[in-house]
Amino acid sequence: MQLIIIAAGEGSRLRTITGGENKTLLKLNGKTIIEQIIENASAVNIKDFVIITGYQHEAIEASIKSLNLNIGIKFVYNPDWKKANGISVLLGKPHIIEGEPFMISMSDHIYGADLFATVYNASLDGFEAMVGLDFKIDQVYDIDDAMKVTIDKNNLKQLTAMSKELSNFDAIDCGIFKCNFGFFNVLEQFKINESFSLADGCNYLISIGTMGGIDIKDSFWMDIDTPESFREINNINFVP
Repeated sequence: MQLIIIAAGEGSRLRTITGGENKTLLKLNGKTIIEQIIENASAVNIKDFVIITGYQHEAIEASIKSLNLNIGIKFVYNPDWKKANGISVLLGKPHIIEGEPFMISMSDHIYGADLFATVYNASLDGFEAMVGLDFKIDQVYDIDDAMKVTIDKNNLKQLTAMSKELSNFDAIDCGIFKCNFGFFNVLEQFKINESFSLADGCNYLISIGTMGGIDIKDSFWMDIDTPESFREINNINFVP
C-alpha cells in the first residue's frame, strides 16, 4: 500500500520555534517529525511514499534523501502550497497505482506504528474513505482547533459530520486516512474552486453515506502545530 504525506504547508504558527524552517523538520528524540512518520509507516509494511512538498521543498527533500531508508519515495512539488490541502492530495494521484487503495497522512502529526497498523489493516467496508478517530475526546490536546466528527449511532463506523466548528461531537479526526482510488475522483469535483480541502472531499462523502471512521482505541497521537503543542509533546517525552 502507498502513503501520501502532505508536507506542503509553512506552519506559520510554529515560526517562533522553527525560525522559518519547515515544521516537518522539527526534531523530537533526535529525529524529524517526517522521518518518524516514514519510519512508523514502514514498520507496518508501507514501502512506497508520495511526499507532497511546497514551502521549503528543497530542505525537505534534502533531509529525507540524507536518510538511509530502504523504501520508495516520490517527491511532488505543489506550487499552490498556500492554498488548502486538497490540492496536495490530488497531486499525488498520478503516482498512486490506479484502482488500488492508499493512505494519507498529515506531516505535522505524531503517532506510533500501532496507529498506522490499525488504519492499514482496517477494511474499507464499502466506504470510499475512512479516517482514524479518537473517541477519547477529553484527552485530546488543543481540542478547540481539532477536526471534530459525529457518527451514526446505529453504525459507529459511519460519519455524519466533520468540521472544526462542531459544538457537539463524538470523536476527533487524528490525521490518517485510508481511501479507495475513487477518492481522487471526488476531489476532482472541487478543482473548479481552486482551493479545496481534504475535509471538503470527506464532507461530500458524508453527504452520500460513504465516509467512515476507524477507532484508534488507546493509540497515542498529537497534532504539532503550535509552540505550546511542541512543548507539550516534549514534556510527555513520547517515543513512537
